[in-house]
Amino acid sequence: MNVEEYIVARLNALMHTNDAEIVKRLEGGMSNYTYVVESQGKKYTYRVPGKFAEKFVDRDDELLNLREIDQLGLSNVTTYVEVRSGEKLAEYVEGTIMSETDVVSYNQMSVAALKKIHSSKVHFKDYNAFGRLDDDERYCRETGFSHPDEYLALRHKLDEMRRTHAAVPQVPCHCDYQPTNLVIQGEKLFVLDWEFAGMNDPFYDIACYGNAGFDKALSLLDAYLGRKANKEELQRLYFHRAFQCLQWYNVAIFKDRVGLSKDLNMDFNQVALMFLGMAKDLIENYENL
Repeated sequence: MNVEEYIVARLNALMHTNDAEIVKRLEGGMSNYTYVVESQGKKYTYRVPGKFAEKFVDRDDELLNLREIDQLGLSNVTTYVEVRSGEKLAEYVEGTIMSETDVVSYNQMSVAALKKIHSSKVHFKDYNAFGRLDDDERYCRETGFSHPDEYLALRHKLDEMRRTHAAVPQVPCHCDYQPTNLVIQGEKLFVLDWEFAGMNDPFYDIACYGNAGFDKALSLLDAYLGRKANKEELQRLYFHRAFQCLQWYNVAIFKDRVGLSKDLNMDFNQVALMFLGMAKDLIENYENL
């Protein structure tokens, strides 16, 4: 039974029907299998995590996050979560994925959603960014990988930058606020995929916009502040984006080392090198601000 057949069988069981069908697979992410499915005339998304996804996501935390964010009215309705496997069924949101737009045209809509999250009373666990990075590095070492000197030098600089920005107050954050996780439906913006949510520096969410190009993050920062960012604010943004690039470097290295480059027909080693180069540029720009 392949993954599509499995999802159809699971949906039929959950809905107590036999009419479930696959509509399409959603692109995005580096390993999950997420499909738009339909049953009884209604569309849903069904997620089956890829191999080793459990190393990077705590599903108990994800379930707590989903319960917390219900009060914000920003996400779609989750119908079913299986903590053990990480499988999730949620109502499908019809609309335009932000990454399929020019992004900056929707800055004000995005800022409104961010400020609703950041000023809310929801409570998440500490995102623990550097603890996550330490874990990611360890996963790589456990495959026999040795981090190159270039990476170690960048990590050292990142640790120094961390001390500079340590006093920033922590607020509820999505922590994966990239345009692929945002869906525009008329005048409403849906914020999806809350598995990484945690208490964090609000600029971390803005830095995630860098996945669509760092210029998008810079533009969003000014919109969020309502003015041009000053040097300290720009450094915070560069710091968080550099961190994210080093984190994704480790995730990509791990995926390559465990054979997912072949399984998913994606050269994760090249993905890792891309993120390493981006981190280097960001840290250099941070130092030259």
